[in-house]
Amino acid sequence: MTRPASLLPLALALFALPATGTGRDTGYTDPDITPQDREHWAFKPPVGPAVPAVKDATWVRNPIDAFILAKLEAAGLRPSPQADKVTLLRRVTLDLIGLPPTPEEAEAFLKDTSPNAYEKVVDRLLTSPHFGERWATHWLDVVRYADSNGYELDAERPHAWRYRDYVVRSFNDDKPYDRFVTEQVAGDELAAGKDPGASAELLVATGMHRCGPVHMVGGNLDADVLRQEVLTEMVNGLGSAVLGLTVGCARCHDHKFDPFSQGDYYRLQAFFAGAKYAEVGFATEAEKAVRKKAVDELNAKTTPLNRAIEKIDAPVRSKLTKAKREALEPRYREALDTPADKRTAEQKKLASDAQTLVKVRWDEILAALSVEDRAKRAALREELHALEARMPPPAAAAWSIKTTDPDAKAFVLKRGSPKAKWSAVSPGFPRVLVGGSAEPKTRTELAKWLVSPDNPLTARVIVNRLWQHHFGKGIVATPNDFGVKGARPTHPELLDWLACELVRPGEPAALAAGGVAPNPPAAHAAGSPWSLKHIHRLIVLSNTYRQASAVATPPAAAKADPDNALLWRMNRRRLEAEAIRDSVLTAAGTLNRQVGGPPLKVPLEPEVYDLIFTEDEPDGLWPVTPDAAQHTRRSVYLFNKRNVRLPMFEAFDQPDTLNSCALRPVSTFAPQALILMNGPFVQEQAKALAVKLTREVGTDPDKQIEGLYRRSLSRPPTAAERTLAVEFLKGQTETIRDRLRARLPIGLPADELPAGADVARVRALADLCAVVFNTNEFVYVP
Repeated sequence: MTRPASLLPLALALFALPATGTGRDTGYTDPDITPQDREHWAFKPPVGPAVPAVKDATWVRNPIDAFILAKLEAAGLRPSPQADKVTLLRRVTLDLIGLPPTPEEAEAFLKDTSPNAYEKVVDRLLTSPHFGERWATHWLDVVRYADSNGYELDAERPHAWRYRDYVVRSFNDDKPYDRFVTEQVAGDELAAGKDPGASAELLVATGMHRCGPVHMVGGNLDADVLRQEVLTEMVNGLGSAVLGLTVGCARCHDHKFDPFSQGDYYRLQAFFAGAKYAEVGFATEAEKAVRKKAVDELNAKTTPLNRAIEKIDAPVRSKLTKAKREALEPRYREALDTPADKRTAEQKKLASDAQTLVKVRWDEILAALSVEDRAKRAALREELHALEARMPPPAAAAWSIKTTDPDAKAFVLKRGSPKAKWSAVSPGFPRVLVGGSAEPKTRTELAKWLVSPDNPLTARVIVNRLWQHHFGKGIVATPNDFGVKGARPTHPELLDWLACELVRPGEPAALAAGGVAPNPPAAHAAGSPWSLKHIHRLIVLSNTYRQASAVATPPAAAKADPDNALLWRMNRRRLEAEAIRDSVLTAAGTLNRQVGGPPLKVPLEPEVYDLIFTEDEPDGLWPVTPDAAQHTRRSVYLFNKRNVRLPMFEAFDQPDTLNSCALRPVSTFAPQALILMNGPFVQEQAKALAVKLTREVGTDPDKQIEGLYRRSLSRPPTAAERTLAVEFLKGQTETIRDRLRARLPIGLPADELPAGADVARVRALADLCAVVFNTNEFVYVP
């Protein structure tokens, strides 16, 4: 039998091939863009479509309704009746500001019988400072904002919060979206040559490019690989957030589905080739002096504490070090005993290894301490950490990027490896989205192209995001993928109309042949170009948005549109984790409505605290914000640590911030009910509401139940609900009395109650409050 030729020479030859794009590797060539590639609907600029003709023109309040109704009529369907006033108020209030209406707001709306009562509510909500907080949360999901870097160390980002506040402020001010995008893409270039203090907002805006996770650790990490990680995060983040494309799929090879090549990817990356992370200080000298004084005062208190701790540790550390040294092999001891300048090469290596072997860890010191010294040391460290928690934040600086090397080169990387550079590339726009031969150089030019009327994606992507958060599903169901494999729009003409209305508001739309002009209420006031509030207003004032959600499914709808893609009714949507928490605080009357500022840290459960990574002593890792009044601020201001999420937020599907999240998943599993019923946060707020109701309405159960429902659900209880609540209070009060007689804790100190209050009765009322917080009506947008 003939032996097969050996494969060894072939294997050696493969390993010998160069990995740098030299030798037999001829480099990279872009595939051609064909006319067919440009035919994909999302790659064509939107053109204002004609408002369609409808049979029931009386239902059309603005052009949105005409587009929706035309599809419904074509499918033989009818829209649902308008929702009742309470439902409509809760829906629009939760949608626009992420908080439930107060009892006073609900009462005022129900009493207002004017034809424009609802419009007045919408205008009030759009001007609320809480509007920006609500909609910033959605944007921060997309750009992957967090207050820490991620990965193993997960270090904090002390200046990142200014970017979060920039987003909140931009939405509150209705900053034109084209300006909003431009500042984030190229704010540092726009600020070039200006005083950092005067241009701080522009610098802070570029924090968008730093929102993703990043390695910020020492050790034997490859600088080229880390640099490429940073550039990848910048390009992928921009592609998802603004273009709505999966550009990251072209990092290692040409995109498998979209006409987006590796060359296109690295030409986008070339816009960022010379940009580096930068903290640009803009604090005044007076602000720096105030901070220094505060730091010096705290250091004067912490220094003696550190010395006292070291006084306890030093003798123990010395004893342990000596014991470890004596236990070393003779060759290690000899290396350590030899003066450093006289050690041989081998002894230098042995001495280095020996230093690791004799190093004393903190846990070894604790184990060797006496019980008394351990207790004394723990008290000193607790006092030390309490002072450290009051340390003022660093002097004001922009968490930004900055071009430090305008001549930096970019390359197409073979298989995405920074060690395998193929062809050099210059900055450029994706070829399928442009015509001609533009040769842009700067990110400012990139930003101008992104918001130009010829760009087919930017306006479509953002209006689709707004629609999604009002209806639960975008016109394009894949909001971060408008590419070939993304979902096709359910209402393409409506999507284009909204995109054109955003860019050029108020332009007369053509009327389809045979169409009937809308009634006067349908005339919509023109907004400013690129005004997102204008689009919000159009959506929430439409009859489409005002439809009821709790309706029986007509047989025709069940057959023709079981998923409600055509919107023959409104969709019920569960609130996001943060909105659930904020709703609980609002109902309990404990919400701190302060806007903006550094992130705050609320107390963590011990098992959650243990998740914080450290190689050192695991105390003082989560300095709780000293001012307890700050603990009940809105959830957008809570410290968002990538590797440690609050149990309530994790249970209710808060994104992990590792990838762009355009649409949060909605899971349903047992721990959600357990956390919302028994979690310390809900229990604490339920008790606060019970105490508040007792103070406000006294001990009358009917009044207490009435107040609870109005604060939590914006309506009075039904007769059946009232009966059940009274029975629950009666039975639960007796159960708690039994606990008191048995001298068991009930978690409600008597000194927190109004004078003369029945502690068992108030505790039972707190349990009823927790029950209402757990109802679907409370946690869903109706």
